[in-house]
Amino acid sequence: MAFSAYVFPGFMFIVALSFLFEWFDRKLIARFHGRVGPPWYQSFADFIKLLGKEDITPLNTSPWLAAALPLTAFASVATAATNIPVAGSQLPGFQGDFIVVMFLLSLPSLLYFLAGWICSGVYSTLGGNRSLLQYFSYEVLFTLAVSGAAIAGGSWTIIDIVTQQSVTGINAIPQMPGLVLAILGLIGKLKRAPFDIPKAKSEVVAGPLTEYSGKKLAIWNLSIQVQTVTGIFLLVNCFFGGLFPANRAIQLGLFLLLAVGLQAALSLISAIYARLRIDQLIHLTWRVLIPLTLVHISYLVLA
Repeated sequence: MAFSAYVFPGFMFIVALSFLFEWFDRKLIARFHGRVGPPWYQSFADFIKLLGKEDITPLNTSPWLAAALPLTAFASVATAATNIPVAGSQLPGFQGDFIVVMFLLSLPSLLYFLAGWICSGVYSTLGGNRSLLQYFSYEVLFTLAVSGAAIAGGSWTIIDIVTQQSVTGINAIPQMPGLVLAILGLIGKLKRAPFDIPKAKSEVVAGPLTEYSGKKLAIWNLSIQVQTVTGIFLLVNCFFGGLFPANRAIQLGLFLLLAVGLQAALSLISAIYARLRIDQLIHLTWRVLIPLTLVHISYLVLA
């Protein structure tokens, strides 16, 4: 139990993968842009560097709240990660863990808004407001799109959704629209380009995190990296659960290969599409993407 919680597929495994996936993302985007990109250890080196930098709390900002927000965000995504199967291995699950994971993955977005709201800087406040406006668009999209896998599997437990696909086949083929919509929702949840409106560097510097530094900024960055890996793992389980063979080594290799493929898709989208305006994002999600998701869910319910 302790090995599963702290090593594999627990805390240390997820954190290590978050650094590797962050490096792979930066390297791939750099290659798409014709640049060399960072070395493999750069993400970990950046984290260590931030831990050693001065931790400054701006005026008119609550010190304990500024410290509690990133820690709570990290605890939320780390807890969600431990409840997601990795190639069939996980801590003892429970009925309805899918709903708990979805809630835990949505919590950092609200904390991200509060991170900007408690700061007195203009960029932080504006970025926080943008984050909250965007939240009501991508969160509905992502939740509905991923819920299609639970509806098809007849269960709100992740391991049951994975097991069901070994009988009926993977969800990625019959639910291809749901997979594409879930990826778009995950991009918004992670605030990646082209949905990186709350932290647009050319407009609001770093958005809600503009006035964060040192250890607090390091924990915020790590939370986002872990959230990325957790979201990708959730999509692999929900849409590719029937592909895993009995051999444990091959099973883990295939699982990670699928996860790397989804990360490459996120990197490609971020590299080739320009940032949307906030009104364009809201119109796109509520007038196009969410109606498409509702049609997809209705088909699954009625089929």
